[in-house]
Amino acid sequence: MAEKVNNFPPLPKFIPLKPCFYQDFDAEIPPQHRTMAKRLYYLWMLNSITLAVNLVGCLAWLIGGGGAVNFGLAILWLILFTPCSYVCWFRPIYKAFKTDSSFSFMAFFFTFMAQLVISIIQAVGIPGWGVCGWIAAISFFGTNVGSAVVMLIPTILFTVMAVFSFIALTMVHKFYRGSGGSFSKAQEEWTTGAWKNPHATAGGGFAGCGSRPGPSAHRGWSSGRCRPPDLRPASELDGSMEPFSPPEPEFPAKKSSSAPQERYHVLVGVTGSVAALKLPLLVTELLKIPRLEVKVVTTERAKHFYKAEEIPVTLYSDEDEWQLWNGRSDPVLHIELRRWADLMLVAPLDANTLAKLANGICDNLLTCVIRAWDLSKPLLFCPAMNTAMWEHPLTAQQVEQLKGFGYTEIPCVVKKLVCGDEGRGAMAEVVTIVESVKKILEERDLPAQN
Repeated sequence: MAEKVNNFPPLPKFIPLKPCFYQDFDAEIPPQHRTMAKRLYYLWMLNSITLAVNLVGCLAWLIGGGGAVNFGLAILWLILFTPCSYVCWFRPIYKAFKTDSSFSFMAFFFTFMAQLVISIIQAVGIPGWGVCGWIAAISFFGTNVGSAVVMLIPTILFTVMAVFSFIALTMVHKFYRGSGGSFSKAQEEWTTGAWKNPHATAGGGFAGCGSRPGPSAHRGWSSGRCRPPDLRPASELDGSMEPFSPPEPEFPAKKSSSAPQERYHVLVGVTGSVAALKLPLLVTELLKIPRLEVKVVTTERAKHFYKAEEIPVTLYSDEDEWQLWNGRSDPVLHIELRRWADLMLVAPLDANTLAKLANGICDNLLTCVIRAWDLSKPLLFCPAMNTAMWEHPLTAQQVEQLKGFGYTEIPCVVKKLVCGDEGRGAMAEVVTIVESVKKILEERDLPAQN
C-alpha cells in the first residue's frame, strides 16, 4: 500500500515548508459522516476568515483613532488561533470520524467548548481585547462612523461563528451519545493506549465497518475498495494481495443476568419500501428512550429513500460484511450484530424481504442477521407495501410464518399511499412503532419510561 503523503495545508511550492497533515474526506471519512465532517471543516474555514476580517476591522479601528493595541492583538489572534483551532478541535473530530475513537471525540468536545466560549467573547467585543465585537463596534460609532461600520462586519461574522459553533457542538454530541459513546469509553482508550492505534479503535464495536455515529462505525478497515476474502493462509499468498490481519474487535461482552445492563441495544433493519423515508424520524424518536443505543442495518434498495448523513447512528450495509472479514479468525458482522442486539426492529419490511424471511433466504446483511437471530430475543416487524401487494394471499401466509417464528407484527395501516392509492399497506406510524418498542422494554423491566 502506497504511503500517504501529507497534503494539508496546501502550501505554494516557493514556500520552503511542507504540509503537516494528510486530509482526504473521500478516502478516509465514511460516506455517512462525510457531510458532517466537511461542515466542521467549513466551520474552521469560517473561523479563519473571520479572524482575517477582524484584522481588517481592527485596522479600520486603528485608522479611526482606536489605538494600536487592538490591531496588534488581532494579528496575534490570526496567527495563533488559525492553526491552533485546526490542530486542537478539527483534527480530533476528523480522526474521530475516521477511526471511531472515543478519546478523539472527547478531545473535540473539550477544545470545541473552549472555541464556543471564545467565539461568544469575540462576538461580545470587549474593547482592548483585539476583537471587533458588538460593544466595541457600537461604542465606536460616536468616534468614527466609517470605521464602526467596517467593524460591524467581523462583529456579525463572530456572532455567526458562535451560533454555528453551538449548533455543531450540539449535533456532534447528539451523534456521539446516540451511538453509545461515553466518557468511560474515552477513559478506557486512554488507559489501554488504544487511542494511539487507529486500527484498534476502528475495530471496536463494529467500528471498522459501519457508518455511525458515535462512535460506532466507519467504512472499511482501509479506504480501498472492498474485496472478497482470500481463504488461503498468508504463507500461500503470491504477493498480489496484501495479507491483512485486523485486530480482534472489542465487541460487547455477553451480558450477565445478575449484572445491571448499562444500555439496551436496538438493531433497526430498513428495507426498500418508500416508508424508509421515515427512517431518520424513527431513529430520532427511538433515541429519546432513556439508555437506548441504536444501530441500523440497511438493504441496498432502502438507500434510495433516505440520506445517510441524516441517520445519527451507526449504519451498516452489505459491503461492511466484507470489509470486516478478511480471514478465518476475523469476526463475522451479521453474527456480531446478532449478539450485540437485545431487540430487533425491521421497519419498514417490504414485500421482497418479507418473502425472503418467510422462506429462510439470507442473501444480504439484514437477512443474514435475521436468519441467525436468537429467538429468545424480541423481533418486531412493520410490513409496508402497496395495497395490491398486501392483499395478495402470499402476504398473509408469509406474515403468519414470521409470527410463527415468535416475531411480533406491528400491523400496517390504512391511508393514502405515496403512489396515490388508498388502502391498507402503509407502515404503522412512527409513534406507534416507538410505543411498541417501549412496551417490550417495560415488559422486560428495562428503563423505557420517559
